[in-house]
Amino acid sequence: MKPLIVIDQDIPFAGEILSGYGTLRAVPGHEIGPRTVLDAQAVVVRSITRVDRALLQGSQVQFVGTATAGVDHMDAVWLEESSVAWASAPGANADSVVEYVLAVMTVIASRRDMTWPALTLGIIGCGQVGQRLADRAMGAGMRVLRNDPPRAQREGEEGFVPLADVLADADVISVHVPLETGGNHPTVGLVDATAIGAMKPGAWLFQTSRGGTVDEAAAVRARRAGHLGALVLDVFEGEPDPSAAAMDASDLATGHIAGYSRDAKRNGVLMIRDALIRHFGISPAGSTHPDQDPVPLRLPSLRAGSIPDPITPAWMEPVIAQVMDIRSDDARFRRLMLGAEDRTLAFHRYRASYPARYGWSRYSATPRSRAEEAMLKALGFGITAKEDAS
Repeated sequence: MKPLIVIDQDIPFAGEILSGYGTLRAVPGHEIGPRTVLDAQAVVVRSITRVDRALLQGSQVQFVGTATAGVDHMDAVWLEESSVAWASAPGANADSVVEYVLAVMTVIASRRDMTWPALTLGIIGCGQVGQRLADRAMGAGMRVLRNDPPRAQREGEEGFVPLADVLADADVISVHVPLETGGNHPTVGLVDATAIGAMKPGAWLFQTSRGGTVDEAAAVRARRAGHLGALVLDVFEGEPDPSAAAMDASDLATGHIAGYSRDAKRNGVLMIRDALIRHFGISPAGSTHPDQDPVPLRLPSLRAGSIPDPITPAWMEPVIAQVMDIRSDDARFRRLMLGAEDRTLAFHRYRASYPARYGWSRYSATPRSRAEEAMLKALGFGITAKEDAS
């Protein structure tokens, strides 16, 4: 007998992918509650739904899947003590978050007429996201400093640097750690007022991990005082009611959509589907991978017959904007949140109505120089055909 599965109706592809594996009951994520799941055998959520004793006690639920990499909304200890199997989707949205960071970095570097080789990128947390970001950033010509104490402890210190060195030397710091309140490496308040004060004057701070890993109020003060040269927030301590002060102080602000590409969402649901199949012993129902034809990219028009070498962020910004228009995402978020009577509802609407976005590997262009080809490849775009490079 196939299970009754309660799914968050706003998880793209969940209905399509899971329809062959049980009876589906689709509910808005913020409305999933004890009555909703009482007679269900499985629940599939995202980070908006808290999964714990209050939700599941007394229900028939024996499997919970979250189509997210982060699991701080899951009470894993209670689930395991209660023999409720659970699964997440680590790495499913890694490329999406990496591309968000590269996009915001491009916008800010373009505004300041900077080049990638002039930037040192400090990455705090080198898991699935941080490591992939490091690889692409180095390909684009950036110097990269990696900080990840748990990995350094497991793998050795080579290739990693202490947090103090990242803070002192990096021009751009991007945070990619899970929200951990205990253990050997807690991350709550990891980038606190002291850490922000130790950052190089004028450095840029990007927060796309989890609200609470960065001291938001300290970051706001540092940006207003000019110690931070740029502040980008995609996650907030007060979600789903982000601080108006934090939004106002940010150079770019978005509502937790860094990992929101369609490919990331599909990958996450596929990972949960596979875990659900294993748990319930259900036979696979066939492939759910659609054909993914390359989408053409328009390269900037030649200016005075020349292409810069190395390719600059200003040159790449209109290319990236075709696949991820961060300026529009920022403007739409501010417009929806500004003066909203119900800021929580406005936040949910922003995420639920976020325009379709695809991974950069789905797009390709014909480079006109070796410099363009190298940069397109480094950032993750495809190459369709190459003209004679010079």
